[in-house]
Amino acid sequence: MKKKVFFVFLFLNLINFCIAQDKKSYVAYIDSANAIKYKDGEKANLYIQKAKKAVPEKDLGDFYLKTIQIYIDINHFDEALEYCTKAHHAFTESNTPEKLAIVNSYFAFIYGQLNDPHRAIKYYKITLDFYQKKNDKARIIKSLNNLGNAYFSLSKYDLSQYYFQKSLLVFKDYDDPALKAFVMSNLGKLFFSKKQYVQSEKYLLEAKNILEQNKITDVDANYNVIYNLATFYVNRKEPIKALLYAKKAGEFIEEKSVDFDNIKYLDNLYKAYLLNDDYKNAAFTFQKYDSIREMLNIEEKAVNVERIKAQHEYELKQKLTSLKQEKKNLIYIIVLVVFLLIVVICILYTINYRNKTEALNLEKKLIEAREKELEFDNHMKEKLLVYQSMEQQKVDSIFKSILEKVNALKIKYQHAEEISEIINEIKISVKPNTWEDFEYHFLQIHESFYKNLEQKHPNLTNYDKRLAAMLKLRLSTKEISNLLNVTPKTIENSRTRLRKKLELTNTKEDLSKYLDDF
Repeated sequence: MKKKVFFVFLFLNLINFCIAQDKKSYVAYIDSANAIKYKDGEKANLYIQKAKKAVPEKDLGDFYLKTIQIYIDINHFDEALEYCTKAHHAFTESNTPEKLAIVNSYFAFIYGQLNDPHRAIKYYKITLDFYQKKNDKARIIKSLNNLGNAYFSLSKYDLSQYYFQKSLLVFKDYDDPALKAFVMSNLGKLFFSKKQYVQSEKYLLEAKNILEQNKITDVDANYNVIYNLATFYVNRKEPIKALLYAKKAGEFIEEKSVDFDNIKYLDNLYKAYLLNDDYKNAAFTFQKYDSIREMLNIEEKAVNVERIKAQHEYELKQKLTSLKQEKKNLIYIIVLVVFLLIVVICILYTINYRNKTEALNLEKKLIEAREKELEFDNHMKEKLLVYQSMEQQKVDSIFKSILEKVNALKIKYQHAEEISEIINEIKISVKPNTWEDFEYHFLQIHESFYKNLEQKHPNLTNYDKRLAAMLKLRLSTKEISNLLNVTPKTIENSRTRLRKKLELTNTKEDLSKYLDDF
């Protein structure tokens, strides 16, 4: 009896073991793929496909996350992006925000590697918002650091510095030397790009000291800090330090790995050898660099990314359409009952929409009418300004002519006190600066003209600005010459010089039309 019980117990355990093995078989395939991913990418992909067949539906999301990491490690970003899309759909349906945040961070990283920083920034901001709500300080720092790097790649250095320094503030309540060294090193890299070399070296060396003092062995942190130091000394053309840190960076790189870190390390080492006039090692290093660059073939993969994403989205929509059709078949009777109600709602909605559209069109027409009225009003003011200026110029010219003649009479009749009184009255009547009146009235119509012009072209003289103002009013060469009391030829020369200062010399753009935009 005991033997029978024992065999039954053994048999049941064997069945449980087999079931457990079957359930976990996909994990074994994933582990196998991880083990050989750097040596044989095709074989790793085969293991992933076997794992995909064996994975239970409830574990699909976790399977996608493991697969994404493998493809990222071997720089297969097109496949990684495809599985990101699947994982995003899975975790959205299961309402798992923590896992969804991980997927978004993967999206951000992949787009960053594919030179699409705008999309990377979008996903980094989503993850940052999530981790700030969770008060997960480690991931907050990483998200801020990643945003700093993304803006750095866009050469938006002020925004980049903002996010790097914001991440440093979090360390007041959080201790992680490896992560802090990461941020300090990135700040050093940023200040180098801003040509603040003393500040740059300070941050880079401080990052290195943090790692050494805390005996940090983290490979990624050490590589990032040492690589940035090597880059600094290579670009500053300090051969000994450049070669020292370039070689040291190699201690944190898998020698035969085909990835971006290895290609960046080899590029730095090659440049360091050149600085030290070691052309033999430089040639050998470049050969290794070139072979890895060809194997990466990132450009070709990037071209396929959008195609794969679009194809996958189409497949998802097809599956969704099929699911909707099945549900419609189950509730067909209900649909028939509510059909009339939907028709009524649609009619009401259409009427409402039409009314709103008409109201919007009417409002648009009113706005256009106001704009035209304002434009006409400004046009009339401009015409009046030109007319007044021309008339004032004529009056001033007449007064000056009379003044010259009276002065001539005064020379002949030096004892005539009445002539002196006439001269004084004429001087009082002549406006000392007609241009100031013109400029005052001009700015009443175009108040921001000079400000906008100076922002884009700060090297213009007062004379250039006056000429620009009159050209904006569409004054002819003759009218401008009369206003400024110079010859038309002088105005033509001034127009040519102004076009050159506005960088319009080799263009067909009309000068007056160009000034309309200010």
